[in-house]
Amino acid sequence: MLTKSLLLSFCAVLLIGCTGRGFQPPPGNYTQWYKKGVTQSGVDNAMRACGYTNLDGVGDTSPIDVVLTRFYCMKDAGFKRRDSLDLCKQGRIGESPVCEGRR
Repeated sequence: MLTKSLLLSFCAVLLIGCTGRGFQPPPGNYTQWYKKGVTQSGVDNAMRACGYTNLDGVGDTSPIDVVLTRFYCMKDAGFKRRDSLDLCKQGRIGESPVCEGRR
């Protein structure tokens, strides 16, 4: 009986600990783009126009050149990133032909 109580208590502590802020997923990709005077709906529309099909970015298995083309379509449209990400400056990704002139 004591073992069962200890096990249940341990499970309860684990469940409570997993709901804390330390385990939050990263924000969706659509929340990172912004442009002065453009609403979130406008950001979403621009992302779709640039070829994004999955606006939150979770599970995107597109080839890197496609990812880069979408990313720089947004940059070229005047959008900026809240996290200041620049994909062509990220390691070997910068070797892609899409990054020519962007390094």
